Amino acid sequence: MMRGGEFILPVDKLPDIFSIDDLSVEQKLIRQTVQEFVADTIGKKEVYAALESKDFVLTRKVMIELAETGLLGVEIPEEFGGGGLDKISSMIVTEEIAPLGSMAVSVLAHKGIGTWPIVLFGTREQKEKYLPKLASGEWIGAYSLTEGGSGSDANAARSTAVKINGGYMLNGEKIFVTNGGFADIFTVFVKLDGKLTAFIVEKNFSGVVIGREEHKMGICGSSTTTLILNDVFVPDSNLLGESGKGFKIAMNVLNLGRFILGVACLGSGRLCLEEATKYAKERKQFGRPIIEFGLIRQKLAEMSAKIFAMESVMYRLAGLLEEACSQINAEDSNAVLKAIGEYAIECSLVKVFCSEALDYITDENVQIHGGSGFCEELPVARRYRDARINRIFEGTNEINRLFAISVFLKRAGELSLPAAISQVLGEAIAPSQSVGPSDLIGKLLLQLNSAKKATLLASGTVAQTFHKPEELESHQFILSQLCDSIISIYVLESVLAVLAKNSGVNDCRSYLTRLLFSQMLPEIGERLKNVVAGCVMGDDLRMRLSAIRRFLKSEPENIEFLHKQIMGA
Repeated sequence: MMRGGEFILPVDKLPDIFSIDDLSVEQKLIRQTVQEFVADTIGKKEVYAALESKDFVLTRKVMIELAETGLLGVEIPEEFGGGGLDKISSMIVTEEIAPLGSMAVSVLAHKGIGTWPIVLFGTREQKEKYLPKLASGEWIGAYSLTEGGSGSDANAARSTAVKINGGYMLNGEKIFVTNGGFADIFTVFVKLDGKLTAFIVEKNFSGVVIGREEHKMGICGSSTTTLILNDVFVPDSNLLGESGKGFKIAMNVLNLGRFILGVACLGSGRLCLEEATKYAKERKQFGRPIIEFGLIRQKLAEMSAKIFAMESVMYRLAGLLEEACSQINAEDSNAVLKAIGEYAIECSLVKVFCSEALDYITDENVQIHGGSGFCEELPVARRYRDARINRIFEGTNEINRLFAISVFLKRAGELSLPAAISQVLGEAIAPSQSVGPSDLIGKLLLQLNSAKKATLLASGTVAQTFHKPEELESHQFILSQLCDSIISIYVLESVLAVLAKNSGVNDCRSYLTRLLFSQMLPEIGERLKNVVAGCVMGDDLRMRLSAIRRFLKSEPENIEFLHKQIMGA
């Protein structure tokens, strides 16, 4: 099994990754079940309008109906009333529900961060008490981490717990609690003896106060409130995990949340492409459908490429997470932490990539719809607004970039990066090979490995220049540029691995892959130049820039040809 972050190393053979083509018959049936539920229950215009208008009674009703199909508690073990399904099946549920805007946010917050803490870190007694109710929709879950003075910096929380006879007394205020207005149970993170600790807090506990609903830019039909704790007594039995281990619990739940958010972006992106394509076929200008015009076809081709990239990275990560979690004892919280934490880098990378790709897709969806896309009569404008939160949810993209690159650099020894960097430095001054592979997969793999080598060279430059973590903190631009290059590496390896695994099955994928390579490789080069230029000067800089140019040297593609092939394939 590939280690987290190991994708950065050059390879002779592409990894055998999980892809959408590997779905089992059962998983395909799950997709069909969700699609039918969405169409029959939430797809009705009047129901959808009510859900977008903060009708939380209806929201709960729909969630119970979803539970009756077995889809609300897919990741809750069967013995506690759930479906006990794998990460990939859960991903499919998320992907198909995601386009439903506010309703999707309510469902995903409940079945994800509202439920995972108890599934992963709860005692058997806690699981027996709460999980059946969460699986059935009788109770709705919520996650309470953020405070007015501690958003990305979760350890700066000021809410407190004090040990008293028989339990704990909690005080403080949490903000931006999704599902807060109608949740029955909250996973709350507060400081106990100065260390972040998690507790299970029921809505009916004395002293729990739900604040006003926030009026938001997007996902307007979802509930977002404050949670106020005024001398709330929480019994000993509701301590979640170990005292002082709340930060690890919070971060690992957020890792999974970032993964699920990436999946949700994929599902939303698919719907936007379907809407844009349908409209472009129906809308006529100058006597013909606008889909026949080159610039509209270009937009649709670019949207398709981003969705293929999103699909490739998300199913790949789903396969890795499922493999890691299937090999451990689910009752061992330390093993759970380790398994999820192994792919913390990838979870942050896909969250950043997919949320920003969806922003592009929703923007182009509006553009293709023209004036109609700017009006609220169609759902296009709402999708544009709804998408914006994804770059903030589950840690801002800025924080995720810094987190991913910091973990990557910390794992340098585990991933044998020093040896790889040393080898790359040797290759940088060695004579170049004039003859390369003639087949498409071989050519692109050579380009990918060269991009990896250039990225390793830049990573080594950063490590050699800034020896202490505190030195790196004042160079966030350099770190973000390096992280974006690593994101591109992960995307390119994923799409190429999917293409190689299913070569000849779908010709369109070869054009999509070539388009992504032609766009992302030059971007990697420009970013890496910024990285090394921020670290070294003079002859050292010139040598490293020369090596980066050499590693990333490639002939440009005919982009217009690729667009035409994608739209015609």
